[in-house]
Amino acid sequence: MQQYHLYTARDFALDENFQEWVLRPDVKNTYYWDTWLKLHPEKKEAVDTAIQLVKSIHFRDYQMTTAQKEELWDNIWEGIAADDVAGLSPAPTPAASRFRIFSWKYAAAVLLFIVLGILWLFMRTPPFHAVTASVATQPGQTKRLLLPDSSEVLLNASSRLLYTQKEPLVREVWLDGEAWFHVRHKEDNRSFIVHTYDHLSVEVLGTQFNVNNFGNKIAVVLQEGSIKLNITEQQGQHIAQLYLRPGEMLRYDKTDGEYSKSRTDAEKVTAWTRGQLVMDEYTVADAIQFMQQVFDRHVTVKDPKVLRYSVSGSMPIIYNADTMLMQFEKAFNVRFNKRDDTNHVREN
Repeated sequence: MQQYHLYTARDFALDENFQEWVLRPDVKNTYYWDTWLKLHPEKKEAVDTAIQLVKSIHFRDYQMTTAQKEELWDNIWEGIAADDVAGLSPAPTPAASRFRIFSWKYAAAVLLFIVLGILWLFMRTPPFHAVTASVATQPGQTKRLLLPDSSEVLLNASSRLLYTQKEPLVREVWLDGEAWFHVRHKEDNRSFIVHTYDHLSVEVLGTQFNVNNFGNKIAVVLQEGSIKLNITEQQGQHIAQLYLRPGEMLRYDKTDGEYSKSRTDAEKVTAWTRGQLVMDEYTVADAIQFMQQVFDRHVTVKDPKVLRYSVSGSMPIIYNADTMLMQFEKAFNVRFNKRDDTNHVREN
């Protein structure tokens, strides 16, 4: 059962059932949401905002209707018929006039050929259809996706992704959480943009990169290709543009809008896509953050100095919270005691 009473506007917008109600309302889903809103009137503002977001990324198709096609054909045949009537006139026609009539008929035939060619190309080209798709993962769960444009995405635990293509040359993704992307390059150079619901978006043509949008930080790491980052300054709404090369990382702080670019080992950052956690001076504080991000498991410490314990190496990511805690216990030589819904770290 979805805990809609805890949802924000973006949570609603990413929910498949909510999207279905907004885009394709019927008796069943309308009754459900009308009843739910009566029970939760405090969520009306969030729901209204989410409705606007969903509708803003759902576009109707633009294509020639049957009536428009018939009208085009009628105009073509009327022009041919009018020309035939002129050609059947019983009055004697001088040679020059016959030549002009022949010329006009020739031009009309060429025009008809061009129009038929355009129609043939139009019929061969499949009409564009706006696309909207969404997916979410639960704590301790990952999903490998193939987007409608054939791009590959590996969605990390506790993450949400919304994909839209509202026009032929623009593909857009809204990400809350972490995902690794392998974007397919298209011959028409259509763009691919990843939005983070904050002041940062990632624009690519064809590449492999990782976006981590958890908590108050955003980290973008480029593994292959090139990407452009569009950062909206919190003061004045000025947009700054930065480019990343393979092996570079951009860190963005949501609280103050500060950002920095640095070199990094992209293979280590994306090791989670291969089921590995690579630890380089990895601290207990990092492990606590990992448990929060991947398993939504809260871990606290009594002695702050424990947070600074660090190790280097690697371990497999087991998508089971208790098993991962056991692995961290062995790595850091600490003990995770569970009380209520929270784990507490203490020294052995």
